[in-house]
Amino acid sequence: MDFRNLFKKTSKPSTPYDCLTWNQKLAAMNLMIVFGGSCSGLPHELDKINHIMSVEGREMGVTGAQTQAARSMFSDMNDMVNALRGANRQALEKLFWAFYCIAAVGKSSNAIRVLLGVYNKLGFSEQECASILEKKTGYKINEL
Repeated sequence: MDFRNLFKKTSKPSTPYDCLTWNQKLAAMNLMIVFGGSCSGLPHELDKINHIMSVEGREMGVTGAQTQAARSMFSDMNDMVNALRGANRQALEKLFWAFYCIAAVGKSSNAIRVLLGVYNKLGFSEQECASILEKKTGYKINEL
């Protein structure tokens, strides 16, 4: 029996974000800024949004300074969405939760509609988006 293979590291990514390209990571972080713009700007809301963004950015290996520097890479939100087309589905599902949490902090139903539109362009139906939320929260959307 060959025991050497028991201790080899697998090539499986440690986080779904590992499957994203650098450009996709920057697009995702900049979309978080867009969704963060839906909040009223109250300090407690900004603190929550900054926390979400820093956690997700850390998982992606993207700093705030890199995110800000990349803003000029994307002329508008469509450029950010286009950069995410074809991205790993698990990464997009993880990002959906982060985007949703940011929009929820701002309590903006318009931001949620925009998020659903973005995900429609990325190939997700509204039911698939609802399913992501149901998995994360443990609640059926129609029960709320």
